[in-house]
Amino acid sequence: MSPLRQTLVSLMLIAVVAAGWAVYRDPGLVGLGREAADEADPRGGQTAGRGGGNRIPGLIGRGGAVNVITQPVAIDSGGETIIALGTAKAARSVTLYPQVTGIVAEVAFRPGEAAAAGDPLLRLEDDEQRVAADRAHVELRQAQATLERSRALAASRTISEAALLEAETDAELAEIAVRSAEIDLARRTVRAPFAGVTGLTDISVGDLVTSTTPITTLDDLSTLRVAFEVPERWAGRIARGHPIIATAQGLAGAQFAGAVIGIDNRIDETTRTLRLEAGLANEGRTLKAGMAISVTLRFETDRALAVPSLSVQWDRDGSFVWKVVDGAARRADVAIVRRESGIVIVEGAVAAGDRVVVEGVQRLREGAKVLEVDEQPALIGDEDEVSEDAAPPATVPEVIVPEVTGAGEAPRTRS
Repeated sequence: MSPLRQTLVSLMLIAVVAAGWAVYRDPGLVGLGREAADEADPRGGQTAGRGGGNRIPGLIGRGGAVNVITQPVAIDSGGETIIALGTAKAARSVTLYPQVTGIVAEVAFRPGEAAAAGDPLLRLEDDEQRVAADRAHVELRQAQATLERSRALAASRTISEAALLEAETDAELAEIAVRSAEIDLARRTVRAPFAGVTGLTDISVGDLVTSTTPITTLDDLSTLRVAFEVPERWAGRIARGHPIIATAQGLAGAQFAGAVIGIDNRIDETTRTLRLEAGLANEGRTLKAGMAISVTLRFETDRALAVPSLSVQWDRDGSFVWKVVDGAARRADVAIVRRESGIVIVEGAVAAGDRVVVEGVQRLREGAKVLEVDEQPALIGDEDEVSEDAAPPATVPEVIVPEVTGAGEAPRTRS
């Protein structure tokens, strides 16, 4: 490349760098040329006309102030909430077995249906037991008749006192034999020990069952018990009767009211949690034993301060927020108590009503001037914020770019 061409290229690069540096040192130059743009584009738009641009939080506005969006510190009086996961269990639940060995004569229940206390659920063949019970009743009647005759004879001193005593003994033994026969007969029928809902069964008529053969399950679903665990720091604030709200994963949108009915007497050393048990009313038997239950416990607390989660910042000294005081940003150290949806409960150097910066925090420093905007911070050099008395911006010098010509030709310039 010839020396002349190298010189022209260097001049062009210097001119471009100089123009860029001038814009960087004076952001107001960005707004130059708007009037020309208005004339060129009469339709307007975001870049046409005076003040037509969107406002961006965090950029420099009037007088070097940082545009920010703020929100006031609010009062949260909703209390604290614990959510724990547990498993539903029936208030009473039992697996039924026959007491004796026998052949199934009748299955008297349908799985999933309600059964009242004492309802027969299964009958075994009991012909022999019925015969034995009938024989025992006959023998009892005979013994009682003999006892009556013996008492009449004893009254007239016809029989001895020993004979009367023997008749009384025979009558008592006959009564015992009757009760024994009735017990043997009753054991051939399996009955519901309490009101509940029966489960599935694999037993059919004709099956041989023993005392180890499960017949079905019976659950009292009028109320349910839910066991769950909470962190140990809540141990001193929970007592019997504390209300709860429960939801089931299998029943979207449904809520069930209940209360704490049991508290364990020790803290788990491994998990540092306290085991609790709650009772739930189950009208209509909507809930099933074994369901996953989400338990919510609420606690009343003092009025707490809440700030938007976007306002909380961190550095090596801990968490803090930027508070606007007399148009300037002031650091306010805070301690996070708990988090909720979209807000953070804090304690520290803030008070209710203080305005904290939510957007534009990246450009803030202690004492920096800030300009609160209504979620539409001003653009850099927004002409609407320039006073009419202010001096007009300086004219951008025209840059003369040399035009490279062919060999042997003198360089030409154009404006």
